[in-house]
This record gives sequence, C-alpha cells and structure tokens, in this order.
Amino acid sequence: MKTTTSRPSYLRLHRAQHDSAPGGEVPTDEMAAFWHSFTESTGWRLDRRSRAIGAPKLLPVREVVYDEEGDAAGLPSLTKPAAQHLAASAAKLIVRLRESEQAVRRQEAELVATATPLAPPEGQAEFADRLDEILQQAVEGTSFVAAAFYMLDDDTSSLKMRAQCGLSEQSLAASSRPLRGALADLEAMVSDVVVIEDCAAGDEIYNSPEPLAAGICAVVSDDDVPIGTLWIWNDTPLAIDPSATAVARLTAIALAAEIARERMTRRGGEIREETQTLRAVSHWQQRQQPAATPLAEGWFVDGLTYTSAPLASTWHTWDILPNGTIALAVAQAHSDAADASMIAATARAAFQSHLGYRLSPKQVLQRVSDTLWQTNTGDQLVSLIYANIDPETGEGTLASAGSAQAMILSRYGFRAITKASEPLCSFPDYSPSETIVRLSPGEVLWAASRDMMEANNNTNSTDTWTQQRVSKFVIDRVQDASHEIVPAMCRALVEQAAVADRSAALLYRQ
Repeated sequence: MKTTTSRPSYLRLHRAQHDSAPGGEVPTDEMAAFWHSFTESTGWRLDRRSRAIGAPKLLPVREVVYDEEGDAAGLPSLTKPAAQHLAASAAKLIVRLRESEQAVRRQEAELVATATPLAPPEGQAEFADRLDEILQQAVEGTSFVAAAFYMLDDDTSSLKMRAQCGLSEQSLAASSRPLRGALADLEAMVSDVVVIEDCAAGDEIYNSPEPLAAGICAVVSDDDVPIGTLWIWNDTPLAIDPSATAVARLTAIALAAEIARERMTRRGGEIREETQTLRAVSHWQQRQQPAATPLAEGWFVDGLTYTSAPLASTWHTWDILPNGTIALAVAQAHSDAADASMIAATARAAFQSHLGYRLSPKQVLQRVSDTLWQTNTGDQLVSLIYANIDPETGEGTLASAGSAQAMILSRYGFRAITKASEPLCSFPDYSPSETIVRLSPGEVLWAASRDMMEANNNTNSTDTWTQQRVSKFVIDRVQDASHEIVPAMCRALVEQAAVADRSAALLYRQ
C-alpha cells in the first residue's frame, strides 16, 4: 500500500519564493531563481509563513512514498540540518548583497553632488531617497514603468546612471556609457526632449540605454548647462502624448533643482564650518593682544591691531622683562594669502621665545629671522620693530627690519628713527638696523606697521594717517586723556572703512 503527500505545484512554489525571503525582504528575480534551484537540488523549500529575522525555516517539497513495510522512500536528497545550514549561509550572502546594492545606490546619489563635501551616510541615503521619489513621481505621472537619471562626467564624454526607479538594483553598478553615439541624449541636450514611441521600429534612429519598448529622454540642466539626462520608459510601444513630455520636462527641472539645493546645503555647511574656524582663530588673536596699563611708575602703554578681515597679519605686544626694562614690539607679515596670519603667529611665537634671554633688540630680531628662515626658507617675510627701554632713565635701544616705522613724538613735533629695509627672512644671516633712543618726560615712542602710517606728509587726503597727522592726533590727547588715543583712532579707522591690516603701539613717558 502506498501513501503519498501532495507535491506543491511549481506555480505555488514560485509564488512562495517571491512572497517570502530571509529577513522578510522581497527577493529579486535572481534570488527567486536561486531558491528555486535550491529547492530542486535539496528537496527543501522556504516556509513562506516564516518572516522572522535569522536562519530561514524549511519545509519538504519532494513526494514521500511509503512501501508495504512502512519505510519512507523519495526523501529529500539532503537532511534537514544540512539544508538548514546551506540556506542560512545563502541568506547571509543575500543580506550582504542587499547591503552592497544599497551602498551603491547611496554612492551613486552622492556622486551627483561631487562638487560638494561628502555627507554622512544618513544624509546620502536621504538624498538618494529624494531622487528616487522624483523619478517615482515621473513614472506615475506618465503611467510608464521605469525611469533613470544619467549624469555627465567631468569630461562630458560619458553618462553614468546615478538614480533609477523600476529597474533592477544592479543597473546602478553598470558601467557608464559613452556620450558619443548616444543620439537621443545628444538631441535632448539641444531640443530639451526626445520621444521614442517604438524602440524596436526599423526606422528608429535613437537607441534606448535600457531594453524597453518606448521612452522619453529629457535634458537635466543647471543654469542652461546640461549636467545629464532623464529617461522614462514604458514596456510596450505607444503613442506618447504632449502631457507625458510635459511631465518629463517638469521632472528634469525638479531633478536639477534638487541637485542644486543639495549642493547649496552642503556648501552652506562648509561655509559655516569655515566661519566657525575663522572666528575661533580670530578670538585667539584678540586674546593675545595686551591690555592698556601703566607698565611702570610714570609710564603708559597702549596699542591697536585693526583689520576688516577675520584674521590679522599684524600684531603688537609689550612686557616688563626680568631685568626691569620695558619691551615693546610691532610686527607685520607680508603675504597676500591667508597664510599671512600663520606667518605672523610664527613670528610672534619666535619673538616671545627669545624675549626672556639677555639679548639686545638686534640679536632678538636676528634669532626671529633665523627661526623664520629655518621653518620655511624664504617665504615668511616679516617687518618687525622691537624697542627695549629703561624706565629709570628713558634710554634704550630700538631694532627694526622691513617697512615698519617708529618715531618719537613731542609737543615740538616728531622725529623718525627708522628707515625702510628688507624684512626679516629675506636672506640668511640677516642683520637688522639698531638705534639708540631716549624718551624725555612728555614724549611718546610710536611704532606702527606699514599701512598704519604714510611717510609722505604732503598728501592732502583726510583718510591717510601721515606722520604729521599721527603726531598731532597723539600729542593733542596724550596729556589729558592718554587712554582715549587708541579708541579714538579705532573709531576713525572704522569710519574710513580701512581694509588693510594695521597695528600700532605707543609708549608714553609722563
């Protein structure tokens, strides 16, 4: 006597494999073919009622026959544990495949915005979703079956699919296709839209990049410059009406707008990061500026560093040295690029590191020049004035290099004590000039960067700070309101909309 269990039909098996996959994912045709081969080879099929994440559950599908002794015949070719192990391994590979496909999808969308910094993975996925949604709306608006966006490469020589809807996930991994010979894409870049009602027609000159029956190709442009093409396909030939071409044009505009918006968002984030960085460096520079204060009995010091840019290439400083003398310095880095602030910071660090040694101002400038030369040969040019004054006698020494200027002011006028020379780091073994100075009571030592003061006193411009104007400005205020000199000068610079970096320092012997 024979007893048989019913064998599921191939149609039911095929449907079961499409309805269920490991992890509850909807399988592709390749996955369905694999599970069908698995069933045919092992005699076990996936349990479509199981949706749990983990190892897939199996059911027998082969016909079981019992002989007269009750022994089973026609059992599956593999035992259930062996089939279970094989199915679990296959499921893991499928999960990895799906993860790879999603990664390709995100990366293709990310490459649409190649002119911008990379977004985090979640941002990439969101952008890819928005592109897919636009393509999905195009498919629904035309009642077609698939759509894709192809983007031109940097050399405008090939087109690469960057987003798709209705096609297989593997299509995004396909190689780019050359623009040369892509007549539909080339024609769309000239006339906006190309219509192919029957791709298989004998007289059709346009080739579709996908094996579908009909299609519409529209150009995607950024400020009238083509950046790619949009394709919308149908699986059967048909007469394409104007409403479908209008949807294609609107979709192309929507794609271009979404790409532009994403790029603007990325650039905005980059600008905000740069602004925050510049603000942090600017605050650091401001914190380095010394506060106006009486350094010693009968002496007052103050200074300013002004710039309309986020970062300054000039600086000023003063201090009381271990031997009790007053140190005052003004410097300016010479560079038209953003590295000017870094050069200035390097020079300041070198100056501060040598300030504590028993060195003359000339020796300090020589060591600063050596440091600049050794750290970046010939590129870090700096003008620097350094004065060392004994507060008991008012006598001291001033060393200068470059275009920075110094003069002594009094109620009788002014006298310049520096001359223009080559800046520090112009050549190795630099030797700066050195001058003996003496400040009498009521006199001011004024040191300034190149753009702070104009040596030509014959100019009639009210915006130019000549030596004569600076002298009168300072002396008129120094006796009654010495602490108001620098704030008043800063207000004047703001009113003049000065753009060049300027630093100055004054030492007043009361």
